[in-house]
Amino acid sequence: MTEDEKTTTDEMLEFLDANVDTFTFLSQVFYKELTEEAIAELAEGQWPENTGNEALDRGYNLLRRYFKFSAGDRRSQLAVEYARIFLAAGVFSQERRSAVPYESVFTSEEHVMMGGTRDDLIDWFIQDGFKVNPDLHEPEDHISFELEYLAHMNAKAAALIRDGQNLDAIKNVKRQRRFIEQHLLNWIGQLQEAAEEYAKTTFYTGMLKVCQGALEQACDALTCVSDELPLLAA
Repeated sequence: MTEDEKTTTDEMLEFLDANVDTFTFLSQVFYKELTEEAIAELAEGQWPENTGNEALDRGYNLLRRYFKFSAGDRRSQLAVEYARIFLAAGVFSQERRSAVPYESVFTSEEHVMMGGTRDDLIDWFIQDGFKVNPDLHEPEDHISFELEYLAHMNAKAAALIRDGQNLDAIKNVKRQRRFIEQHLLNWIGQLQEAAEEYAKTTFYTGMLKVCQGALEQACDALTCVSDELPLLAA
């Protein structure tokens, strides 16, 4: 392996390892209320201003705004906000779609939980050796599980590259890209719009924008990885 190839490989691995952290974090943000420790860590974060991605820039701006103007018991405030947005606590309306974070609610013909999209996801997960913890008692098309699946796939791709199995890694990253396009970017915008109907702060609407931007950037970068890997495999 030449020095240029090593650098390229190292960059790919750095990107994939960073994706594991990013998607694991985002999965946790949308699964349940944040702890005081997590909120404190986010409050100390340095949010970039010009990332080159419109959704990311908008999301970071909303997060900066929240932490600049929020005060008092953020833990309780965000717990209530989470319940109002993602659990539809006290805000259910026949006239407005709730922001419960299940893909089926936004993409299936019935617009209900446990719709046909969930069945497709189960098949997708099985093929890639990913399984949602059954003890959680949640449908597989919750956004947190979809993001957790991406973390799983990035870890798997990195392991394949480290083992020299670049052809299998190519299949992995191409599959990741299709998943992002077909099972996340296809509905996260609708989820954002629904969340804005119920949000009282800018925290979770900001996080959804950050998630969208991270997915868009990952999608573009995965294309580059899939283009470069055949050169290393040759």
